[in-house]
Amino acid sequence: MYLPSKAKEALKNLGQQIKFARKRRLLTIADLAEKIKVSAPTIIALEKGLPTVGLGVMASALWTLGLESELLFISNPDDIDGQKLMTSRLPQKIKIQKRNLNNDF
Repeated sequence: MYLPSKAKEALKNLGQQIKFARKRRLLTIADLAEKIKVSAPTIIALEKGLPTVGLGVMASALWTLGLESELLFISNPDDIDGQKLMTSRLPQKIKIQKRNLNNDF
């Protein structure tokens, strides 16, 4: 699987943030693994930012740590870059097609 370097970096940062959140809550790797019903090596992989960890595991970990609202920012509709792309693709003019009215009932 090809993963762009920026995506790798983002996963690594997210994994570190999950690790810090877990430690702040005084949870061990085993505690978090038990709470979300996965193995300790899966939590280690998650915290390392490995792309092989499923999105469901990530979502469960975030929920367990009380950070599930962070998932809403992944596909934020107010995304500035997305809005620029959408705006750049809008037509310059919209042509109105003339319609012949049929008054024959």
